[in-house]
Amino acid sequence: MKYSIIPIRSFLLFIFTVLLAAACKKDNADYTYDYRRITDAVKSSNVRLVNLSKNNQLIANGDSLTNFFVPPQRSGNIPPGELTPPGTRYFPKDGFLGQTWPVPQGLFRKDGKADLKTTFISTITNIVPSREVTFSIKDNDEQPKDYYLLVNHQSLVQNPTDLLEVPRSITAPSKPDHFKIRILNLSRKIAPTYTVEDLFTKLSLVYADGTPVSTATSGIASNTWSEYVEVPYGTYQFKVLTDDGRQVPAAGQTYYNYIDRFTSTMQMTGPGFSTVNSGLTYAPIRTFQPGGVYTIVIHPADFIWTTNTDDVKTIQNGFRIISDVSEPQNVTYTQVQLANTVIGQDLVLKVKGQSSPVTAYGTASEYKRVVAGKQVLEVLSKTGQTLLSKEVELLGGQNYTFWVYTDQDKQVKSLLAANNLAGTSYIGSGKDGTNSTIDRYQSEYYFNFRFLNFSSQLPYVTFTNGDGLPYAKNLANGSGVNEQLGILKTDEPYASVLYGTTASGGYYQFMAYSSAPARVPGDWLKQITPLSSESLVANKSLYTAVGRKVPAHEPGVYSIAVIGDPDKNSSAEKAKFMVIKHTK
Repeated sequence: MKYSIIPIRSFLLFIFTVLLAAACKKDNADYTYDYRRITDAVKSSNVRLVNLSKNNQLIANGDSLTNFFVPPQRSGNIPPGELTPPGTRYFPKDGFLGQTWPVPQGLFRKDGKADLKTTFISTITNIVPSREVTFSIKDNDEQPKDYYLLVNHQSLVQNPTDLLEVPRSITAPSKPDHFKIRILNLSRKIAPTYTVEDLFTKLSLVYADGTPVSTATSGIASNTWSEYVEVPYGTYQFKVLTDDGRQVPAAGQTYYNYIDRFTSTMQMTGPGFSTVNSGLTYAPIRTFQPGGVYTIVIHPADFIWTTNTDDVKTIQNGFRIISDVSEPQNVTYTQVQLANTVIGQDLVLKVKGQSSPVTAYGTASEYKRVVAGKQVLEVLSKTGQTLLSKEVELLGGQNYTFWVYTDQDKQVKSLLAANNLAGTSYIGSGKDGTNSTIDRYQSEYYFNFRFLNFSSQLPYVTFTNGDGLPYAKNLANGSGVNEQLGILKTDEPYASVLYGTTASGGYYQFMAYSSAPARVPGDWLKQITPLSSESLVANKSLYTAVGRKVPAHEPGVYSIAVIGDPDKNSSAEKAKFMVIKHTK
């Protein structure tokens, strides 16, 4: 009889396999799911979804890309983790579809198309009935495009549209210190259910004073868009006007969403908690970066009007600012202007081979855009004589005013002031002299003032309102308190007021006092005519031409200086206020 002998190695391998199979049949009590966010890079296509609706959930090609999160509907203590919407691969922050979303390349099929469906889920209560929108998108290597989703108010507007395909530019401006901007009119006729003014018309893009940006961005009909135009970079308050000159409100900011139904101007709380019309139409102030590309889109949006007892939701056409490319950071260019406070002189600023126009006494030049770094600022007389030359370090992304003045000895001096256009403002009490970051807030709709003294006959000047009260929070060393000749405040450089200031006092004033460190505000300088807040309205006809009241003021960043000689009576020499608005 013959026997087969199994090698020892094969026998051990057989035993190990049997034991492993048996082990796999056991439940692994230590197994856990990995809920960490997937951070794999997702390459974007040339297609973008711009969501102007409430829809926050998205399905692509039958797969859910968002979390469809519904919070637990039980009483008692619920762990915070169960209330926090989980992120997803495509929406890692909170798992919701936001306002803009570049569609990843991997979602397109071989035919270059993708099928999308959007809907809405509330994270506060439960699923809320909404209008689902199903549509197809197509990638195009040669032409980037946006799909604007417009499903907010289907029963509330006439001739509603779910979606509109719009081409988009991603190429940089031809001038590197400019940005590109256009207007997209998606306004709709609001249903008669809502008694609001009619803003469904051709629309135009203008600067804060109502000056048109370009003929190319004017008179744009509904469902159409303008070409892009190039504008020098800077901080602007763009406005949108109807064909007859009425202002369209901006949407998306809850604090400013209270509007008067018949004028679309902001409502605010007045004395006794009554409702007062500010006369101002909300439009944000924003810095538009060199190399940026932007679209201002007008569409039906949510607003609120109040009856003094109830807040009523309404629908009105409003505008938003959409960045068409990732907004670049400006570290290359800076802006500088000349402010002339030299009595009897017309001056010219020369920097980096550029010269400003002749700038008269009491005025400021337009900004010159130059490459940041060390630069020589040269001030010339009208006849070309060099009066002052100064080497300075100019930082990228900054905004400067080069003030030129004379001291007590009639010598020409200068002050380079960096203007804060970021919308930050000091709100601390200043009682303990602190100046921490928590004493500040930032806004896109601000009224910030810097006070300066360029009157060589006044050692100290304090600025107050019409009641003789300084604007400063810190009465010892705040903005506008004991301003010295040619010196900037650093602890509290700016004072500010809220747009609702008009509710309590209507138009207000700026007044100047001759003061001293132990005497604030001091003696009123009667020879300096008080400056009305209405002087901060750049173009009153922007309001009067359409039968509206002129507001008490307009937002922006201002420098308010005392210049001239308080001992002189002639109009060419006497002391007065000089105002520069640094936002356009």
